[in-house]
Amino acid sequence: FVMAWCWLNATESKPQNVVKQFSWNRKNHIMNDSLIKDYLTFFKNEKVDLRNEGINEKIDFYFERTSFLNNIEILENNSLIIETEHGNCTYLITEKGEKYLKQITEKLDYEAEKERIEFEKSKTDLVLAQKMLKEFPKTKWIARISIVIALGLGILEIIRYIKE
Repeated sequence: FVMAWCWLNATESKPQNVVKQFSWNRKNHIMNDSLIKDYLTFFKNEKVDLRNEGINEKIDFYFERTSFLNNIEILENNSLIIETEHGNCTYLITEKGEKYLKQITEKLDYEAEKERIEFEKSKTDLVLAQKMLKEFPKTKWIARISIVIALGLGILEIIRYIKE
C-alpha cells in the first residue's frame, strides 16, 4: 500500500502530468485554457459561497451563471477546486488547482509573447516589402540601362573581331 501511495503521489503531482490529465470536453462543452484560468483565478481571489447573494453578483458580472455552475462540477471532478464541506456550497481552489493555474498562466503568457513577436515580425516584413516596391521602378530602369550598355559593348566587340 505504501509503495502504491508513493508511486501515485510521485507521478500524479508532477506538473507535466497535471496538464495531460485534463480533457475538458463534456457533452460538447469545452473549457479552453483561458476560461480555466479565469475560473481558477476567480476561485483563488474569492471565497465562493453560492448561498451568498454578494458572490452571485460577481459571478454574473464575470461569467454566465448556468455555465458557471456546470463548470464548477468539471473543476471539482478534476480536483482543481473543492467544496469545504459536503453540501455547504462553499468552494476553494486546491493545491493541484494552484499548480495548474500557474502552469496555464505561464503557457498563456508564453503564447501571448510568441504572438506579439510574430506580429512585430510581420510588421517589419511589411515595411521591407513596401520599401522594395518603392525602389522597384528605379531598379527596373537601372536593369534596362545595363542591358543596353551590355548590348552596345557586345556589338563593339563583334565589330573589333570582324575587323581583325
